[in-house]
Amino acid sequence: MKRLFAIAFLTFIVTISSLQAQAPAVPAASPAASLYQVIGISEVTVKYARPAVKGRTIYGGLVPYGEVWRTGANTNTTITLTHEATIGGVKVAAGTYGLFTIPGTSEWTVILSKDNTNWGSGNYKKENDAARFTVKPEKVSNVELLTFNFDTVDSDKGYLTIAWADVKIGFDIVFESHKNVLDKLKADVSWATSFRGADYLLKSGKDHDLAMKYIDISIAIDENYNNLKVKAQLLAKAGKKADAIATMDKALGKAAGMKNPPFDLDAMKKLLEEWKK
Repeated sequence: MKRLFAIAFLTFIVTISSLQAQAPAVPAASPAASLYQVIGISEVTVKYARPAVKGRTIYGGLVPYGEVWRTGANTNTTITLTHEATIGGVKVAAGTYGLFTIPGTSEWTVILSKDNTNWGSGNYKKENDAARFTVKPEKVSNVELLTFNFDTVDSDKGYLTIAWADVKIGFDIVFESHKNVLDKLKADVSWATSFRGADYLLKSGKDHDLAMKYIDISIAIDENYNNLKVKAQLLAKAGKKADAIATMDKALGKAAGMKNPPFDLDAMKKLLEEWKK
């Protein structure tokens, strides 16, 4: 009898557990969202929840002026950086930070906190600040859901904006992309990385000698169409036309043996013809 009872009880527990596992999640009032952006070779990820206005007075009402706000809902809004960055004029190490703000009518304070695991802002502590700076808010048309966005991006910086209700703020996130590329080249010695680094230096017009160094490393590891065409262009840029022509001829010979023709093959053929004039 005891054995039968034990089996029945176990079956009940397993059934309940199974039902719980299959039950759908309850929709969140403020759904989770994330924003991912590559800047240069650095990555920025913002994770946040998106509360809605729903006809409420947001600033000076639901979100008081002069008080620390989680800048979202539920768990901390966080921002993750893969490289050191300058944010609001403050140097910030790579890592994940809690993002808080203090709204004001004419000025907002933006805070990056080393504490990124809180729920809300109740446990916020100023001593954990990694960065603190001020920005000017601007009036916008109603934004129903809290929205983070990169309005502009180039190879070194992105302008991150936060908009909700009738207010929008923003600030630059700046990376030392050139330094980050050089650090990557030193750390990863492969034909592909060395080729990409040399190609980057060629196109940006930065440090011709260093570009030549890395393209030679790439060729020494695996001579192919991609690294030969870059070396040819570097030689032409240095005024060594005969060497450039010979190297591009070699690159085109490599391309002839490829199953799929390179996307820039016609452009390289045209460049070679120009050099031969």
